Amino acid sequence: MIIVEGLDHVNIPVTNLEASKVFYSELFDFEVEEEDSEAVVMGLDSHRLRLVKVADCSPLPFPVVSFVMDVDDFTEAITEMEEKEISIIKGPEGSSKGEYLVFADPDKNQIEIFYQQ
Repeated sequence: MIIVEGLDHVNIPVTNLEASKVFYSELFDFEVEEEDSEAVVMGLDSHRLRLVKVADCSPLPFPVVSFVMDVDDFTEAITEMEEKEISIIKGPEGSSKGEYLVFADPDKNQIEIFYQQ
């Protein structure tokens, strides 16, 4: 058995590193940790995203990552997304475990926010 100690980062394909860097930093407060012409690693506490530059982005039909938050932050996030005219794909919707919302980043990658009841 291979023993995993944690998850280092999530890769997200993007066509425009600068636009995606601004999006994730302004919406979630991620900060740039490493950067080159092909990728940007952004961190928030112990969470890391690696935005990888691609020529053409074909988004998956489901969320690539799900961020967990408390109910107050979830409600504030919805308000902020509406103010910034971020494309909401689905939700907010309830589930047996809480409530979630799926939205699109600048490359139409589906991102989920979720709070547990």
